[in-house]
Amino acid sequence: MKKIGLLLLLIFTQVMYAQNLKDYRSLLQKGENSENAAKMLIDKSSVAYTQTKQPIYAGFLAVGKFFMAKHVFNPLKKMSYFNEGKKTMEQALKSDRKNLEIRLMRLITQENVPKLLGYYHDIEEDRAFLTREYKTTPDNDLKVYIKDYLKL
Repeated sequence: MKKIGLLLLLIFTQVMYAQNLKDYRSLLQKGENSENAAKMLIDKSSVAYTQTKQPIYAGFLAVGKFFMAKHVFNPLKKMSYFNEGKKTMEQALKSDRKNLEIRLMRLITQENVPKLLGYYHDIEEDRAFLTREYKTTPDNDLKVYIKDYLKL
């Protein structure tokens, strides 16, 4: 009986985690074009990371900061958001090098920021890692997104 209860708890936790990630992914899609969504992504992921210390939330927080760099007008604020995002992204990856979603977020960021900012050195490594490992994820939404993004 205890084993069944534990199994049900694990399944429920995974379902809730997957649903939670869908909310963050939705904010990611909106955040590039919406300052409001970028702020919500920062706020929500900051709270989640503080509570759980899971690197995935640090990755979402980093992307929110990158988006804010795009939305603000002041060049100093732009650089501040960009540098904070870069630092947060690298910390997330340092904590979980094998996380496909964090690697994907860094790849997309590095491919889209101006080369002038110097944040492009991991593009080939991340592409190779994602190409090699995407099939292993149980998250079908992520698998499809990676496959589509990399045009595999």
